[in-house]
Amino acid sequence: MMSPWSAFMYNFLTMGVIFPWTFVWAPQAFPGVSVWMACLFATLLELPIALAYCWMATAMPRSGGDYVFQSRVLGGSIGFPIVMSGFVVWILQWLALAGWLFAVLGLAPLFMGLGVHYQSQSLISAAVWVQSSTGIVVTSFCGMAAMALLLVTGFKNYVRLQYFMFAGTGILVVIMIAQFLRTSPDQFATAMNHFAGFVDKNPDYYKWIQKDVASTGFNLFPKFALGATLLAAPIAWTSTQWATYSVEQGGEIKGARVFKNQIFIIVGSLIAVGIVLAVIAATEQRAVGTGFFHAVSASYYGGISKSGNGIGSVLPFPGMLAIVISPNPIITILVAASFMLASLQITCNCYIGVTRIMVGMSLDRTLPTWLSKISPRFRSPANAHWIYFALGFLWCLGYNYNSNWYNLTLGVTFAAGYVFVFSSLAAALLPYRAKALYDAAPGSQYRLAGIPLVTIFGMIGFVLGTIAEIAFLWNTGYGLRGASPYWGYIVVAGIFIACLIAYWIGRVYQKGKGIDVSYAFLEVPPE
Repeated sequence: MMSPWSAFMYNFLTMGVIFPWTFVWAPQAFPGVSVWMACLFATLLELPIALAYCWMATAMPRSGGDYVFQSRVLGGSIGFPIVMSGFVVWILQWLALAGWLFAVLGLAPLFMGLGVHYQSQSLISAAVWVQSSTGIVVTSFCGMAAMALLLVTGFKNYVRLQYFMFAGTGILVVIMIAQFLRTSPDQFATAMNHFAGFVDKNPDYYKWIQKDVASTGFNLFPKFALGATLLAAPIAWTSTQWATYSVEQGGEIKGARVFKNQIFIIVGSLIAVGIVLAVIAATEQRAVGTGFFHAVSASYYGGISKSGNGIGSVLPFPGMLAIVISPNPIITILVAASFMLASLQITCNCYIGVTRIMVGMSLDRTLPTWLSKISPRFRSPANAHWIYFALGFLWCLGYNYNSNWYNLTLGVTFAAGYVFVFSSLAAALLPYRAKALYDAAPGSQYRLAGIPLVTIFGMIGFVLGTIAEIAFLWNTGYGLRGASPYWGYIVVAGIFIACLIAYWIGRVYQKGKGIDVSYAFLEVPPE
């Protein structure tokens, strides 16, 4: 079982202050963006959704979270395909991303930082290999297998490990912010040139990368644009949208039915992560200089390069830049180890949340019943864990060896986003479509002008989330469209339609056996 404090840590880690997308994606995609402000806007975007979830989590504190919420309020024909496609299928992308994070943000900086300090070309070569497709796949497989085994042996083992993961993330945040605060752009230029001089044999890298990008006509010093900052908020939403993820194991959290606990777990973790992300963004840009900040974003994310040489081997992620500033062994090991622990937590939360959803679906007979089989020895859904491990590794192969797949990196934000949007709608309708559940839940007394607050926050969250989803479909800056204008749309729509068809096939099959699955949606499932 998780305590409220453990659940807070779980959400904090799941939101991932280690995610680099906002810092390297937004400046090139939306020139004129203030990245730190975009992080705060993303927090405001998520806030009404998070508040709405607090009511849902106390009304139905069951494992399976979003699936239970939507199927009990909106119906199984809506809840199953939305959660199955948006979470069960698309979170496989996060399993692949977790392996990428471990290799590129953890192992590679470790080898590269130590290689520069000890002047070891062998360590530099190891760092370059780890960042290759094969290196990422090998690393991902090891991490996925190890974390699947950990969770199969019992949820309590993860809860114990999580304290070290949280401590590591705290150490990482302190080191990064301290490094950025104590460094001026001139000092960073000297450090960057020394680092790149050894790694890529480019001792004037700081000025060179800016000239290489600026020569294409890209503006390295755009004026602040509020519109660009608002458009970048959905990228930062990649992190903040996961503030509610603890509801997937709601039945395993102590005091999950206590309203103030859910406010602390969900809303508290959201605000904490939003502030940390904004501080990292602001201090990083101050330390490295605005021109360099935009140049490396354009070169890494946009492939903008006059020379054609591109970004090089030193990738512009906050942790890597903190190591560049001071590549001594202690800093390097602490930063790299913290990133690796945080990456393994992402792997764990993919398993934890999705397996609970799969078990909930299995109990409703919308997925095969063998998926909900609990290991009598370890009291864990072993079958669900191992099947998700196998699917995750197959997805990892596609992600790392298929460029179109890789281009859909933020497709998971769009897909997961529509789950959160429809759960917000379910929250808004909770007092009307599941009145008995709502009336019996803590927090049902909170109203404004006679309207339940859950309905107000749920509708605000539904509207704001829908706007963010439309932005993902409409604007090429988010990468959903990929290399082909319609590729991303086809993939997302195809997965959803396949899940919808699977639901109706399963329902007809169960009815042929004399089981009407629609009755399952009339009551909260057993825990």
